[in-house]
Amino acid sequence: MQSPSVLLDLLSQAPGGLGLVDPHGRLLWLNDYLADLLDLHAGDQAEDRRLVDHLTPASRIMVQTRLRQELAMGGRLEELALDVLASNGDRIPVMVSAAQTQGTEGPLIQLCVSRAPVRRAYEAAAPLAEKRAEAERRSARDVISAFVRHCPVPLIMTDADLVATGVSQAWEKTYGRPAQDMVGQRVDSPARARPAQIDWPKVYARALAGEAMSSEGPVRSALVDMWFEWAVIPWRDAEGAIGGLLLMNFDVSALVRARDAAAAADAAKSRFLANLSHELRTPLNSVLAPLELLRGHALPEAAHKALETVAQAGAEVTRRITTLLDFSQLEGGGFTPQSSPLSVRTLCDEVLTECADLIGDRPIVLSGPDTGADVQVSADGDALKRILIQLVANGVKFTETGAVSLDVQYEDDALVFTVADTGCGFDIDSFDALVRPFHQRDVTATRKHGGMGLGLALADGLARAVGGELTAQSTIGVGSRVTLRAPAVLLSTPGVRSAATDAEPAALRILAVDDNPANLAVLNAVLAATGAEVTCAENGLEAVELSRSMDFDLVLMDVQMPVMDGLTAMRTIRAEHPCPPPMIVVSANVSRPEVAEARAAGAVEVLGKPVGAAVLLQTVGAVLQAAAEQAWRAA
Repeated sequence: MQSPSVLLDLLSQAPGGLGLVDPHGRLLWLNDYLADLLDLHAGDQAEDRRLVDHLTPASRIMVQTRLRQELAMGGRLEELALDVLASNGDRIPVMVSAAQTQGTEGPLIQLCVSRAPVRRAYEAAAPLAEKRAEAERRSARDVISAFVRHCPVPLIMTDADLVATGVSQAWEKTYGRPAQDMVGQRVDSPARARPAQIDWPKVYARALAGEAMSSEGPVRSALVDMWFEWAVIPWRDAEGAIGGLLLMNFDVSALVRARDAAAAADAAKSRFLANLSHELRTPLNSVLAPLELLRGHALPEAAHKALETVAQAGAEVTRRITTLLDFSQLEGGGFTPQSSPLSVRTLCDEVLTECADLIGDRPIVLSGPDTGADVQVSADGDALKRILIQLVANGVKFTETGAVSLDVQYEDDALVFTVADTGCGFDIDSFDALVRPFHQRDVTATRKHGGMGLGLALADGLARAVGGELTAQSTIGVGSRVTLRAPAVLLSTPGVRSAATDAEPAALRILAVDDNPANLAVLNAVLAATGAEVTCAENGLEAVELSRSMDFDLVLMDVQMPVMDGLTAMRTIRAEHPCPPPMIVVSANVSRPEVAEARAAGAVEVLGKPVGAAVLLQTVGAVLQAAAEQAWRAA
């Protein structure tokens, strides 16, 4: 076995550079070969000299990063290319391998260093490689330039200083500006959009910071007649640095025009439906309203039956008009749930009252829930009423004899309505088909039951719109049971009412406003028959003037009238009176937007024409009761 001194002599005379370095980079020992490279004496323990002191600046960075990282990860580094800086200033290329070992006082780094003939060959070939790299970069630039030039959308490529370096033909065609006028110039905005619309300097700054920017919707160009959406995207060079921006426009003018045309068509449709509602309901009310007066007189049996037949037909026509208009609005996306406080008992009573005339002379018992249903909830009462009318009317339609009942329970934050009938029933497997629009049970020429095939579809659509659902049970020949479950917030439960809430129309002063003399005469007759003092006005302006000289307990207001419409009149009355009387709108325009507008103007209730005497008096009583109860609580 050789002594340590002999081994050290052999290492010192080895044909390659060997050395020991501590973790701080200090040279602890080096052999003759490495000493010659570093201009040091072999065997010196030059603790004041570090390896990096003998390297070029670039190689120092390599040692401080790559060498430490590799040794930390695996304890070994294979052939790291470095440059030794000779005392005469020459650069000597070397290849360095390193391995970490454990010394008596801690970890050490073993170095193996040799001159690098391969590197010299590489350096000799570097100019050629650089030429090839430049050719590849030039080819890449040509590809990018071709892409920008022939991009099918308006596109500008800029450098980091926002100077245009390329412009697409689509940009030239769209904006009528040749590329040579733009290349080399700073860009101001992708399509010269109005400055008030977009803060372009902020957009560019964020994009140059690395964020891809895009429009949130169509923008109108100030340069040409077009709408566009834009994108500003940073591009990066081979080293990953942001080299500039890509500014793109997407012409969406056709989409905007189509959207505007669709919106205009929807608006025209809404106006048409509103006008259609008014034009159908107003004369229908003029026909049916006098019947209400005649039904209160003693008439021969034949005349009474004739009146009942007309009343039944009128009720069916009214329901179909309402169904058609409601379905059109629902299909057009114009339905928005609107919750408000309501009495469940009152809701059920109104539904049953409106459906009573549909029975005609058939032996059918129409019944509602018991007094336990008298709870106050917050829900979409208008939607619930329309759904329940469809369900009850459907039950009456398919029942020849027996009963149709409406029941309700409040459970798990929801109202659960059940409409049961003893009619013909249906195949339960066909229920999904029955709630599809225009689907009818019987489409033959000899069918017994008429209809448009929209009732259940409307009920199901409204139920879904308010967050509820319809379910059904049925047995053919026995009857059906349809359940509506709709979300509702419980406000109060049945309680003892104050005597102050037992308000009746008698001895009250009521202002009735309508431009149709027949309608006004019916309102006057129905209300006066209860003992109320009724004052009539033919337009909104007359109503406002009367309210200035007289105090009224209630106002019944039409909407579409000459001189001044009903909504303006209600707003004026509310503005002029610290405690305005409750106002009920009686109108032929009762779509959901119009109902919402009427409530916003001050209406506490909205009734659609034609309105029967029973529904009118029931609503008047409920409104007066609520007003009296509110006054009693405030006292």
